[in-house]
Amino acid sequence: VWLMAVLLIPILLGIERLYHWAHPGAADHDPLIAAKVGFLNESFFITRLVIYFAIWSVLAWFFYATSKAQDSSGDPALTRRMEVLAAPGIVLFALAINFAAFDLLMSLDPHWFSTIFGVYYFAASVLLFFAVMPKVFLWLQAQGLLKHAVTIEHYHDFGKFLFAFTVFWAYIAFSQYMLIWYGNIPEETEWFLKRQTGGWTAISLTLLFGHFILPFLMLISRHVKRRPLLLASIGVFVAVMCWVDMYWLVIPEFSPGVARFGLLDVLVYLGMAGLFSAALSWRLGRTTLVPEKDPRLEESLAFENA
Repeated sequence: VWLMAVLLIPILLGIERLYHWAHPGAADHDPLIAAKVGFLNESFFITRLVIYFAIWSVLAWFFYATSKAQDSSGDPALTRRMEVLAAPGIVLFALAINFAAFDLLMSLDPHWFSTIFGVYYFAASVLLFFAVMPKVFLWLQAQGLLKHAVTIEHYHDFGKFLFAFTVFWAYIAFSQYMLIWYGNIPEETEWFLKRQTGGWTAISLTLLFGHFILPFLMLISRHVKRRPLLLASIGVFVAVMCWVDMYWLVIPEFSPGVARFGLLDVLVYLGMAGLFSAALSWRLGRTTLVPEKDPRLEESLAFENA
């Protein structure tokens, strides 16, 4: 989390180039921006980002540190402590990621608004997690780790979650589009208009088929979910589609009508993914990967799908 916070610095340094509402005097000539200036201003924007990363960091630190302490002591009270914080933690996480999506992505067009956008981003985030994890488990098992802790049954469960959140993402995406389409309010429809004209039409169709229809058809079978290599390969495809989705959310604001795509777009993505993967690998090497004294460990290892 702290590494992602460091990578946020270039956005803050270029805030006036990225966000129209941050231009000096923007509110003086635009009544819609003037109406939102209490929320969309640089100081409050940065303050909110600090709060989001503080929430994510504290939650990550607490569960990681408490789980490590349990590995040493085996105290079941630590499990109860994590359970107690989990419920409010889910609420805090949901609110933080919801407003972070509003701030970092939706405010690129300060005229546009969608109350469901935060849920859309949350769905994409969870979908990406379930897409990437089978590949991570395969890599760890290739290194001789988790060979008995992660079984075909666990891969099957990841496949079910990947399928479920593929459908959930599509449901939220369709709901947002449908409500804005039949509402037909110019401030709302212009956002989709940018993404349905010129070269962006092909990207929109790519998301329809690549982000929903193809994964839906590929994951509907039980056979696929119980083949780790096949499931991980589909997960990589879904992860690429999640990147296309983020590209579709951001770039039309800076290149309307022209779906520009260059080497820099790929290198930025690979660079961030590489840094995150390196940090993850370093962290995984510093502690046991299995919660050895968790009271429910034996039950989770023995679980089977119906």
